[in-house]
Amino acid sequence: EAEEDADGDAETQQLDLENDPEEANQRRNPFGRLARYYQQVAARTPAAVKRGAAKSQEHLKPEDRLRVWELMLSLRSMKYVGGESTIDTFFAFSLLPVDAGQKKSKIRLLPEYSPACILQKNQEKVLESPFSVWRTKLFRLSYNDLAKYQLKVAMWRVSKYTFNTYIGRGDRSLQKIVWNDANVNFAVKAKLTKEQEEKRKKGKKVAVSDVAMLGLTINCEEVFDFQLQFENWTLELAENHPLLKDGRDKESKCLRFIVPRNKHADATKASRPTNNLHQVVVKWKKPGKEKLNWTNLGEGVEPFRFRGTRTALQTQCVVVQVHSGTVYFDAQPTRSPGGKVIGTALMNLTSVLEISVFSGKVKDLQTEEKKFLVGTVTGSIKAIMCSMDMKDPAENIKGGRPSQPKSSVTVGHLKRSEQHLVIRVQKCDHLAVADPETASSDPYLRCTWDNMLQRSPVLKETLRPVFNFNFFFPVRLFNPKLRKRNFQDNALQFELASKGDINIQVWDDDDTSSDSLGGLKLSLSKLLKSKKQERTLLGAPPTIQEDEEGEVGPAAKQWFEQEKWTRVYDGAQSELTGCPIPNPETPLIYFEAYFYPDWPESVTVGETEGGDADNELWMKKKEEWDSTCKKFHKIYLDVYPDAIGARPCFSDELKQTPNLRRFPCMAAHPQTTEPLPLMAFPSKIITPQDLIKPATLLHWINCFTFSNSSRQDRTGEIDAWKDPQTFLFSRKGPVQDHALLLASVLLGAKKEAYVCKGTISRREYPNAPVKLVEHAWVMTREQQGWVTFWEPCTREMYHLPGRWKRKDEREKERSKRERAGKAQELALADNEGEDEELAEEKEGTEQFANEMPDLCLKAEDLDDLPTVGRMPKAKSRVVKKENFRDKQRKENERLKNGERVAPRREFTDPGLLVDWLPYDSIDCVFDDKNIWMNGQNHHPACIHYNLEPPWEKEGDPPWVSYFKQNNEEDPDREKVRPVNLEVVIDPAMTSDALERREREMVSEMEENMRAARGREGRDTLFAKPAKLGQQLTQFLTQLEEMRMLDIDFCPAFKKTSIGEWTPEERFMLKLRCGSDKDEELLSQQYNKHGSPFGAKDNDRYKGYEQEQAKRWNAVMQELNKFNQAIETKDKVVIEVPKGKIFDGRPMHFSTSDKEDIRTHLLQNETFKEMVADKKDTTFVVHCKMFAKLGGVQSTWLYLGWMEPQPSE
Repeated sequence: EAEEDADGDAETQQLDLENDPEEANQRRNPFGRLARYYQQVAARTPAAVKRGAAKSQEHLKPEDRLRVWELMLSLRSMKYVGGESTIDTFFAFSLLPVDAGQKKSKIRLLPEYSPACILQKNQEKVLESPFSVWRTKLFRLSYNDLAKYQLKVAMWRVSKYTFNTYIGRGDRSLQKIVWNDANVNFAVKAKLTKEQEEKRKKGKKVAVSDVAMLGLTINCEEVFDFQLQFENWTLELAENHPLLKDGRDKESKCLRFIVPRNKHADATKASRPTNNLHQVVVKWKKPGKEKLNWTNLGEGVEPFRFRGTRTALQTQCVVVQVHSGTVYFDAQPTRSPGGKVIGTALMNLTSVLEISVFSGKVKDLQTEEKKFLVGTVTGSIKAIMCSMDMKDPAENIKGGRPSQPKSSVTVGHLKRSEQHLVIRVQKCDHLAVADPETASSDPYLRCTWDNMLQRSPVLKETLRPVFNFNFFFPVRLFNPKLRKRNFQDNALQFELASKGDINIQVWDDDDTSSDSLGGLKLSLSKLLKSKKQERTLLGAPPTIQEDEEGEVGPAAKQWFEQEKWTRVYDGAQSELTGCPIPNPETPLIYFEAYFYPDWPESVTVGETEGGDADNELWMKKKEEWDSTCKKFHKIYLDVYPDAIGARPCFSDELKQTPNLRRFPCMAAHPQTTEPLPLMAFPSKIITPQDLIKPATLLHWINCFTFSNSSRQDRTGEIDAWKDPQTFLFSRKGPVQDHALLLASVLLGAKKEAYVCKGTISRREYPNAPVKLVEHAWVMTREQQGWVTFWEPCTREMYHLPGRWKRKDEREKERSKRERAGKAQELALADNEGEDEELAEEKEGTEQFANEMPDLCLKAEDLDDLPTVGRMPKAKSRVVKKENFRDKQRKENERLKNGERVAPRREFTDPGLLVDWLPYDSIDCVFDDKNIWMNGQNHHPACIHYNLEPPWEKEGDPPWVSYFKQNNEEDPDREKVRPVNLEVVIDPAMTSDALERREREMVSEMEENMRAARGREGRDTLFAKPAKLGQQLTQFLTQLEEMRMLDIDFCPAFKKTSIGEWTPEERFMLKLRCGSDKDEELLSQQYNKHGSPFGAKDNDRYKGYEQEQAKRWNAVMQELNKFNQAIETKDKVVIEVPKGKIFDGRPMHFSTSDKEDIRTHLLQNETFKEMVADKKDTTFVVHCKMFAKLGGVQSTWLYLGWMEPQPSE
């Protein structure tokens, strides 16, 4: 029912529990209906039988234990493909055993029927609103029983004068449903004729034609008892917050966690007494120099339990309240901790099953915007899955638990008490061709808002997809009081603005990577300025049709079918921008957006600052930046004209100047193409703790496909930058996109990370001239003055000691120098009198006989000096000659500039010298706050990285910043709008999908080898021994583990010489570098000064060195087992036939695209040798893929061969 507040304008949604007792009981106990059903079954069952069933359930195999399943089914579209031109039909849905002779069924669901409709032949009828067949139906089945039950859809022809006629049916097993996408195309087969039935009885195959194709959304998920573990929570208060200046920053702090128990709970309404919420308060912490940190929730606090499906958990949220007060005890507080609530953070659990680290903004109910944001809380939420009513979460289930790929939520997942933002997309027109082979695309939609991501089904091979798909985003406020009238003009606007714009993107679906087909952003200010229209939660209300007698009967409506007046933004024929694929047409999208129910009329959101005014500001600052770059280039050219640093920083369009040294400060927005400063592209990304280990993180970044644009390959210049969200969705891009993602993850891990843009030398082919190419990598400033370069292409880390100092250290040195300077001035003043007396004594001394007296020549006297040789001819135009003072001033300035751009002498000392960097120059660096131009020497090993003042010397800064770095904040800095405030990372690929990709890869590589050897006139035989395949899988698993280890802590390099290495260590490092030469083996350890990650006083990497050494030894032992089996020809392990020897080569690829891998193999020397030289050989092709976050894979191929053993 609708309930008005005291002012009569605010409107909220509530359940009328008194008028609907069944719904009330369902809210209090959502599984009460299932429990009551089994209570009735148990009442009819003898006690002995019940005890036996319970006992047998405990000792059954995991695949045979009964699980609780939740089923939701809706009909989206229908298409008739039979023989008639039109048909009046309806469909019947039921769940039945596959075996028709089975007497008892474990599923007790009545059939449901769709409305009757008239279908035209070969014309798809897309429903404006999906028809809900089943909503939240529960049943019990084991994993093995899923294959024994099927969804049956029967098609009937409507007859007005006789019985309805059966047309045909379609079926699909529950096992296929729970493993595949919820959005399916369901085929209905025609009814068998008598002849076909007789053939089938005789065991003959019968071809049955389709009569209809249905678009269904089938959500069938298991119900779990999730255990939510909260660990390592940190509170970081905002700097210079007005509320913290009154001494509250010195008060103790504690956190209060409000966690839902089931899908009907609402953590944002914790003030109401309910049993659907967990509420726990952690201990009080006194503030100190470090951040406030809580390792756990306290002793004796068990993990929170959430009962529901995966989707139900991912649509929930957690609320964290921050309390502040003066506490004189250190005890575990009660449910009401006391003190004052200074802020509340709300975190959606959208990615809780993939990423365990969460971060939320702490907000306070304030009417001033500067007081609204209090700080940030960060912590870990681990969700451990345990089947409902089972105690053991670590069940060994073969093939893993069944799960459907993540998709958009349906109406059955929504709560009636919540307000929703509805995005309804009808269709798209004129999309770009992403697949040239089919001259079409496989488009699907990604919609993000308030850090929540949803996606639509994929429509195959179309450039004009008709989606008719709804996205439902719950509108959650950190405080329910925001809906009151007195906060609608201030705090509510701040809260809605903090949720960001609505982002709709169209992507082309691909197994390995995706191509953007365009996108758009819709601000809430435009939405709330739209005109009001009548809408239901599913879209426009259906038109009312009269029956044959002209009467309209009242129909009962669900809560989501009730019409409400709301402001609707009409996005028909909106242009999609940001597609990198050439397209002669303008891509368009048809959609609408609205809130259901709507906000009061007074609620609006201010326009986001920007547009033309900001573009003018950025262009003006770019002109200033370019002017500074030109001046610095001139300085470098005067001092070192042949150096890399003196290369021109701008290209002549006519001459097309090569080998530039550019200093970029701006790039185009990936979607809108508007100019933005580079600091708008990085975003702080929170990732799991295990992923931010240095070598593991670099390996993950390296698994994204490297792909340059044709222009960047041709010119060697970075032509575009993509934000991390776009790069994560596409899963491919050039090196600068890899560097941006790497820096964003490091920034999210609270490290001082910067994206570096510089140059490297490259040869396009052997013996070709060296070409200077622009490159990007990442720099971090570590403890004790270390600087680390992170190279995303080769996964290497270069450590430079003593390259920077903290600001407080430099200020102390500066004040010390000032005091020493003042003391020196006083000493000079005392000695002035003595110097004058000595000068007077010297004036009276006699000169030597042959000595000429000293003369003082002025500038004008220099022109009267005699000249040697022929006098110059008189010129018509006399140029004013430069006097002596101007020449001396220019010489002094040249010497000063030479000192500025010269390599720093202290970095040439053996203890600080770094001569193993692959970079030729470093031009500029940037993070999410500023950009700095390198105003020193061009080489990255010969300069310091003190980006902010104070510096050692006054004058020209060694690092020129885009924004001011004085004590006063630059007001232009606040106008930088990040491309994406929150970044969503896709989950890793499922195990069954990974195995399918591995089989496809092996089949593709074998076919390529057959074709390549067939052209040489050779036959090709392949062997697939099972035991050898298992050994190769273990072998490649260890190689994958080795790629995630830090080479600086390899035990072999702790020894004084290579002669002390064991055979196992040599074999392991030989595999890593691909060579057995001593120089190549030793070159793997290039950081001669050590690593900052192994420092004993480095709290961030405590125990890192010992952990790496332990993992290195474990990998070495496993690799040694495989090596011994090969050398001893252990037939039990490798299954090599008699008279044959086995050999092979492992290869790693930073892509899982079959076409890219085939292209690389054709250029590989080992592959060429296998194709051309191997005779009487049996080949072995083995593939192993490792799923990573973001939907990428680490791909390993092992190409082996069994050839005759030589006689010797």
